[in-house]
Amino acid sequence: MFKAPLDFKEQMAEARRTQILIGAAQVFAQKGYHKATTKEIAQAAGIAEGTIYNYFDTKRDLLLAMVEMVATHSLREGLFENPPEDPAEFLRLLLRDRVRFLQEYGPVMAPLLAEVFLDTDLRQALHDHVFRPTSALLENYFERHIALKNFRPVSSLVVTRALMGAILLNSAFKLGQIDERYEAISIDEMIEELVNLILKGVSGEA
Repeated sequence: MFKAPLDFKEQMAEARRTQILIGAAQVFAQKGYHKATTKEIAQAAGIAEGTIYNYFDTKRDLLLAMVEMVATHSLREGLFENPPEDPAEFLRLLLRDRVRFLQEYGPVMAPLLAEVFLDTDLRQALHDHVFRPTSALLENYFERHIALKNFRPVSSLVVTRALMGAILLNSAFKLGQIDERYEAISIDEMIEELVNLILKGVSGEA
């Protein structure tokens, strides 16, 4: 889809919004969501505290926008808008992107998400505003290939969650050096195993 270029004022607003979100990511990672203050976020972003409220109504809105930024920064543009015709290549690109995301943002997200999962309301908000819209992109991809009869009629919901869980768990063991057996497996080999596993499942191959 064609997007009109932002004018200078819009570019400046978007740059300031990103500046705030990066500051929020730093403070949330250090202090946790509940202990972090907008004053500390403003200091990390190099702005006045009041400026935050020109872009975000509440600290929760700021958290949701921050998680969405770091979790989807490379997904929406390109990969899903113009996916490769070959499902194997699409999955390789998707999984490499997610591993790269975990390598870059894992240390920031892990302590934050651990705290978020203790907060029922915040957990639901993250699911509704960040996780579900992101996973819907992948669900739609599987459903399109099911309609084209490239895949058997599987549950796109279950397959999507299975794929996301598989890459998250395997990446955690690989990148976190939790299980020494992963030292003998390269990231590319790990991704290829997961791609083959998913494709054999959705195609019904023995």
